[in-house]
Amino acid sequence: MEKKHFRDRWNNMRYKYIAKTSNGTLIKGTSECDSIEELAFQLRKREIYLIKSINKRKIFVFSSKPNLKTISIFCNQFSICIKSGISICDILNLLYEQMPHKSIKKSLTSIIENVQKGNSLFTSMRKTVNVFPEFMINMVYLGEESGKLDIILEELSKYYEKEHKLLKKFTNSMIYPCTVFLTLMIVSLFLMIKVIPVFIANLNSMNADIPLITRLVLGYSNFLQNNLLWIIIFIMILVFVFIEYIKTESGKIVFDKFKFICPILGPVYKRLVYTKFSRGLNILLTSGVGLLRAFEIINDVIGDSYFKLKLKTVFSDIKKGEDLSSSLNTMNIFPQFFVAMVKIGEETGNLDGMFLTAADIFYEDAQENVERATVLIEPILIIFLGIMIGIIILAVMLPMLNVMDSAGKF
Repeated sequence: MEKKHFRDRWNNMRYKYIAKTSNGTLIKGTSECDSIEELAFQLRKREIYLIKSINKRKIFVFSSKPNLKTISIFCNQFSICIKSGISICDILNLLYEQMPHKSIKKSLTSIIENVQKGNSLFTSMRKTVNVFPEFMINMVYLGEESGKLDIILEELSKYYEKEHKLLKKFTNSMIYPCTVFLTLMIVSLFLMIKVIPVFIANLNSMNADIPLITRLVLGYSNFLQNNLLWIIIFIMILVFVFIEYIKTESGKIVFDKFKFICPILGPVYKRLVYTKFSRGLNILLTSGVGLLRAFEIINDVIGDSYFKLKLKTVFSDIKKGEDLSSSLNTMNIFPQFFVAMVKIGEETGNLDGMFLTAADIFYEDAQENVERATVLIEPILIIFLGIMIGIIILAVMLPMLNVMDSAGKF
């Protein structure tokens, strides 16, 4: 199935319809749906059967991919319903009625129809595009095969809840420094383009001596004024080329490797990958999946191409019969304590438990690294912007001091 990272817009339609109840009564009404099929499905649930419909108008709605919190709640509700003894079809109908998220609700329409046709839940979910994570869909397959779907969905709920909290903490910690940086950059550009040229023009009319730093700032200001449009076009071209490059296989590997070695944010990113890897393997092994099959699934759901490239060597070594701990050690990515924990897990037969413990350690470590990154980024931004503002102030103040000095001599 083709993987996409963003969900496109779809059109909500307003339909005017004529339908018939089970006792033959004709009714008319209007409804907003994504398609005629969904309209017919919604009416059938009320024991009303569509006869004719007219598309009145379109309502454009932007619908994003569900976040990890929404996926976690979905898995938790699904698990509770299964434990309550409700059938899959009834659970899907119940979740459809209660689901506020547009993309999941739309996907549930097709899932319900496919399940009613006799398809498995895994097959029905796999037909949806960019709604449910690949890891979740694979785990649903394992749950259906093993008869432990309720337990696996409960574990998935915990997994996505923790991942959501970590990503949210990282995102929130970046909001303040990024906002300050963008604001001061805009202010600096405004000063360079609008204020500095006027000020320097006034100084030139007074025949003032212009220092070197002021001439440099003025030259930069003039360059921005005369070439701003071309600069924007050039930046847009660079961004486009960069985006297209990281879509290629080699580009993904290079970019993902950079994320691993990035000085400040790299440690945070690495811990996020380690956490996903360890917790994913714990869920798989706990569910009765073999080690080789677990690595095949993990390789499909780990988003980092550089990490996946390294993981291929581990998979090959395991197939040859080598120890997992020594294979992971050859990757030269994981910290030594993790390799040691895996070795102990292999020797004691508690590999799944060791992965769970490692995932918790990486999770706590990632939280600490998020706080550390925030503490480091803020002073770096302040120093950088302080230098910028300081140069602008010097460029303005030095000519003024020269003018005042010249005036004092007279």
